[in-house]
Amino acid sequence: MKKLCLFLGCLLIISTVSHAQYKINRTKYDYNTYQYQTGDPYNPAFAGFASFLVPGMGQMASGEVRRGACFFGGCTSCFLLMILGGSTAAGENGYGVILLGFAGFVAIDLISLVDAVHVAKVNNLAFRDKYKTSYKIQLSPWFGSVQTESVPAGLSLRVKF
Repeated sequence: MKKLCLFLGCLLIISTVSHAQYKINRTKYDYNTYQYQTGDPYNPAFAGFASFLVPGMGQMASGEVRRGACFFGGCTSCFLLMILGGSTAAGENGYGVILLGFAGFVAIDLISLVDAVHVAKVNNLAFRDKYKTSYKIQLSPWFGSVQTESVPAGLSLRVKF
C-alpha cells in the first residue's frame, strides 16, 4: 500500500511540472478541427482505449494526471458503493445501492473515455502550436536562355518561412 501511495504521489508531483494544461488549452483550441499527424505526442485512440479499461488512465497518458486521478477516484468510489450494497448489512436496500453504484461506474467510465480523447486532441494542438516549425526549403535546377554559346545553369534555392 505504501508503494501505491508513493507512486500516486509521484504522479501528482509530475503533473504539476507537466506542460500539458487542458484547462487553459481548451479555451484556445477546438478539438473538432484536429487531425492526427505524425509526431503528435498523444494518441487520442490510445487515450480513449486506456480510459475505457481503467477510467482516468487516458487522461494520465495525455499529461493530465490530476484529471485522470479524479476520474479514477470517482469510479473507485462507485465500485466501493457497489461492494457496500452487496454486503449483508445493507439488507433490502442493498440492490438499490448496487444499482446506483453500477450506474455511476458506467457513467463515469463513458465520460472518462470521451474526455480522454478530447484531452489528447487539445493537448496535441497546443503542442503543435508551441513547437511549430513552418518552413519549407526547395532546391531545384535552373537553366537560362539557350541563345548564347554557353548555357547558363545552376541551382535555385527557395526558403519560405
